[in-house]
Amino acid sequence: MYWFILGREKLLSTAEIAAVTRYHPKSTSGSVLKLDQKIDSELIKQLGGTIKIGKEIAINLTVDKLKAKMVDELKQIEGKIHFGVSIYSIRGGAQSIDERLGLEVKKELKKLGKSVRFVEGQHGVLNSAQIKYNKLIDKGAEFLIEVIDKKFNLAKMIAVQDVDEFSERDFGRPGRDDLSGMLPPKLAMMMINLAQAKLDDVILDPFCGSGTIITEAMLMGYKNLTGSDLSEKAIEDTKKNIVWLKNNNRTIEQSNIELFTADAVQLSSKITKNSVNAIITEPYLGRPLYGNESEAQIRSQAEELKNLYLAALAEFTKILKPHGTIIFIVPRFKNKNSWITIDIKNEIKKLGLISEPLLPGQEFLLYARPDQKVGREIWKFKKI
Repeated sequence: MYWFILGREKLLSTAEIAAVTRYHPKSTSGSVLKLDQKIDSELIKQLGGTIKIGKEIAINLTVDKLKAKMVDELKQIEGKIHFGVSIYSIRGGAQSIDERLGLEVKKELKKLGKSVRFVEGQHGVLNSAQIKYNKLIDKGAEFLIEVIDKKFNLAKMIAVQDVDEFSERDFGRPGRDDLSGMLPPKLAMMMINLAQAKLDDVILDPFCGSGTIITEAMLMGYKNLTGSDLSEKAIEDTKKNIVWLKNNNRTIEQSNIELFTADAVQLSSKITKNSVNAIITEPYLGRPLYGNESEAQIRSQAEELKNLYLAALAEFTKILKPHGTIIFIVPRFKNKNSWITIDIKNEIKKLGLISEPLLPGQEFLLYARPDQKVGREIWKFKKI
């Protein structure tokens, strides 16, 4: 059994794993998703929403057997041992067991004459940076533990997300437009995975902005990419970011990339009909909100955006191949303690599109921090 430690948006992360592996999760409990298929550690590089991957090594242990199993695993390591523990408590269990357990394991290893360093995490969980900078993969281990009614399941971490690489692609790229908003590279990767496109499919981002979806798709090995935007600056930013990405990733494979300025509601005049396999995009999300807008102002903006989206989606159906896929973001706006949403579901059927659930019973999945004024609904549409 392999464990996936999910990121903040657990449902979205689950949908991404299901899309990439083509397997349904064996079980999901809180932050831990499990699959009973063999997983290569390199898979972590293809997932935007997974923090860690671990391989299960024991289940239903008492605390004494848990400690003994960890000692057995660690004592086989030659030289100084570095290890850490992350607790994912599902129900029951003790919040402080990570520190006590780690110190007890360290004590037992020292009795065996081992040189040991125990790395403690905050709130019982090691983050990606702690794992990377303490070299827990190279010099030791991180143990992942589920606590269920005072019994313990144990896995050993085999891969961790490289947060520095995502941060560099987010903040280090030369073409940026903070005023119009930036699609996070992690979310762009998740959206691409949700499309389930083949590597040689034609993929279009008609609101490409600074090219995040285009560049993430390049890194993932997609060969035929098209980006368009109404803004000439957006196209120039995308070109800069493509050059920057290639210069910083010498092993990146060559892609056929076409970029041009175009209005998303007039794409069929630029792109051959029935020629695109997948459209993956974050459209214009409206004017920034500062918290002092009236409900009427927000609803007015929501209605304007609805009209834009429906016009764009109508155009998408002209250039999509039969059964082509659209991964599309629809914003929702915070108004005091509630959301103002945009309802396009009933309208898309008239355009020849259907909504395809990303998970059973989940027509869309939400990507939003608690403090955000604008949330993102991730939708998947199919051309009939």
